[in-house]
Amino acid sequence: MTALLSLDLTPAIGAFDARISDAWRISSQEVGEAIRFVKQYQRVIAERDEMLTPAFRLHDAAYVDVCEKRLPWALSVYLGHVRRISEAEAEMEARGMAFAKSSYAWGE
Repeated sequence: MTALLSLDLTPAIGAFDARISDAWRISSQEVGEAIRFVKQYQRVIAERDEMLTPAFRLHDAAYVDVCEKRLPWALSVYLGHVRRISEAEAEMEARGMAFAKSSYAWGE
């Protein structure tokens, strides 16, 4: 997977950079969506043999196959967002930019 955004670590210059904060914000939001897809695919794969009724499976075999093929991709998307968050945080720290370390941090 190619990086959508390349961040260079620079010496602390104390300047706000909207590009970096946007990369951090968007990846922080998208990581939750990526986790949702990973969990969905894992659940479907785990439930492959469960029956809805004695004659029908809970998940169609073709859908289970799709989930098995998409799971590695979804995991790479998740890891890409985590990497971009880490890169953005390192750059923001180097610049002295404020950012929340968790969803609760802004209220503290």
